[in-house]
Amino acid sequence: MNAKIYFSMFLTLVLSVTTLTAQSNAKTEVNSTEVSSMLKKNNKLIVLDVRTADEFKEGHIKGAINMDVRQSDFEYKVNKLDKNAKYIVHCRTNHRSTIAVEAMVKGGFKTIYQMMDGFSGWTASGLPVAK
Repeated sequence: MNAKIYFSMFLTLVLSVTTLTAQSNAKTEVNSTEVSSMLKKNNKLIVLDVRTADEFKEGHIKGAINMDVRQSDFEYKVNKLDKNAKYIVHCRTNHRSTIAVEAMVKGGFKTIYQMMDGFSGWTASGLPVAK
């Protein structure tokens, strides 16, 4: 009986570690200058801007998709996206993008780059802004 309990606990631990490792491998932290270089090299990267529509209208990364993480239907919308595509996710700083990335990892997205300095870092670096 004890052997079954220990085996069950061991199996649960292994599965938990495997899940956490897979989730942490899905996300990579980058900064705005790295994102700029990445976008120049790979036009298949999808930029997901999780700020509000008003913030997006004030300026955004060219070609970005706006999907406000604070909207009640965010998880529904994000889960309709291609989970095998490669995404760069950002907000103004990195608070909302963290929430979005967590939802995406939980949803099974394979490759997510989180722009840690956010759109504030993008503009502070003098990178191009679309309107």
